[in-house]
Amino acid sequence: MKENDTWTLDGHTFSSRFILGSGKFSLPLIEAAIKGAGAEMVTLALRRVNTGGKANIMDYISKSVTVLPNTSGARNADEAVRIARLSREICHTPFIKIEIMKDSRYLLPDNAETIKATETLAKEGFVVMPYMFPDLTAARAMKDAGASCIMPLAAPIGSNKGLVNKEWINILLDEIDLPIIVDAGRHGNGRNSHHGQYGHCHKRKPRPNGRSLPPCH
Repeated sequence: MKENDTWTLDGHTFSSRFILGSGKFSLPLIEAAIKGAGAEMVTLALRRVNTGGKANIMDYISKSVTVLPNTSGARNADEAVRIARLSREICHTPFIKIEIMKDSRYLLPDNAETIKATETLAKEGFVVMPYMFPDLTAARAMKDAGASCIMPLAAPIGSNKGLVNKEWINILLDEIDLPIIVDAGRHGNGRNSHHGQYGHCHKRKPRPNGRSLPPCH
């Protein structure tokens, strides 16, 4: 990364291009993982935020790090909106990653429901980061609905196949004037160089279960 190489999301400027997924890290490892990755943004599922006196993932994340809750488990726009509202109250952040998946086998995002949720949450002042199947028409609709970026999947979650949807993502890069954050299915060390084609790549650190999410702006 070049010195002073920053990227901006809805007025928020970041100097690190790592977005760290926390899903499979134990709580004691979270702080070390963030430090090791140099991450300034960390994703988390609301179910890992305990407010009843139990161990709370928020206690392991520095206040200087931007927390990105997701709507994991949502099957439609209404459920995603409810999770997002709870996340804002509990995590004290306007950032939200929309994940809506009806399909339990392939975990493919539902673009139509994601557009609906994006519109509702953007109107409520959220910084909306929608996870989506790379489709130009849907991406345009998400941008018009108020999305702050677009997060197309590179390949099915957990597939470890790398940039299967490379050509579709290239179309989004050419046509969508928003940060494009490539999400899910990235291959390990052998394919990392492919992401260099995608503008200023911010690569998400691999998760222990093989899922790694490399964002590109």
